[in-house]
Amino acid sequence: MKRFGYILAMLFGLLFVGSACSDDDDDNTLEVDEVWKAQNEDAFAAQAQNPEFQKLESQSGAGYILYKVLKQGESTEQIYWNSQVEVYYKGTLIDGTVFDDGSFEHGASAVFAPSGVVDGFGTALQHMHPGDRWEIWIPQQMGYGSTGSTAGAVTIKPYTTLIFDLEVVKVVEP
Repeated sequence: MKRFGYILAMLFGLLFVGSACSDDDDDNTLEVDEVWKAQNEDAFAAQAQNPEFQKLESQSGAGYILYKVLKQGESTEQIYWNSQVEVYYKGTLIDGTVFDDGSFEHGASAVFAPSGVVDGFGTALQHMHPGDRWEIWIPQQMGYGSTGSTAGAVTIKPYTTLIFDLEVVKVVEP
């Protein structure tokens, strides 16, 4: 019985020491900038009033993106959730900061599946056809949401609206 009590005391001790030594600095959540959040919400709401833009609901039910057709392609080939699609794109923030110069600047395309990108980008791809070029506005809940992103050269703060110039070159794999 003493052995059981000793083991129990050791376990509680390990739990206590383990929780006391936890490192809060390991939290990768970016700090929320309330001014930035409000600016992004206002910019998206203002763009929604622009008659050049149309709304496109997400199949996930997360909301809608805004899009403006810059060029209408001739193809009617369907893009599916798991298709591989060759695209040119450039991603910017509402203040004009380029967070992903994608491929327009370098003349090189990229290949994505709508299922492998943020919800808003995937939503746009599934409604486009080869040859189409759109400007899309993605609200935070269909982008990087309340956590933001530290991937890439530019940190994307939480609650950021993403703006893309997106052109579909071709469907690589239906």
